[in-house]
Amino acid sequence: MRKLILVALLATFAMGCYTMKAVAPAGQQLSTLAETDGATFKKNVRVWYALWGLAPISNNSSAQVIQENNLKNVRITTKHTFVDGLIGVVTGLVTIVPTTMVIEGNQ
Repeated sequence: MRKLILVALLATFAMGCYTMKAVAPAGQQLSTLAETDGATFKKNVRVWYALWGLAPISNNSSAQVIQENNLKNVRITTKHTFVDGLIGVVTGLVTIVPTTMVIEGNQ
């Protein structure tokens, strides 16, 4: 039983093929922000996946946030935060894992 638990825990850290969609809303022109450019808007969006990142089970697109906040210049970053890791240790046992998409921009 210990070996099975160890394999499951290792799988939660070793597997994953996350897909994030950095897209603009239909018909909207955007420009990208450089890494050093300032941004007046920032939102962290936790995206959930099944099968350790294979299948998104929540919205993995930036279009809705961009449209709702009328952003014209955008920078999108994906990262695994410490909190994502803590959550993933527990939920990864049933193949559900989170990751974070950071959307920054100016109107």
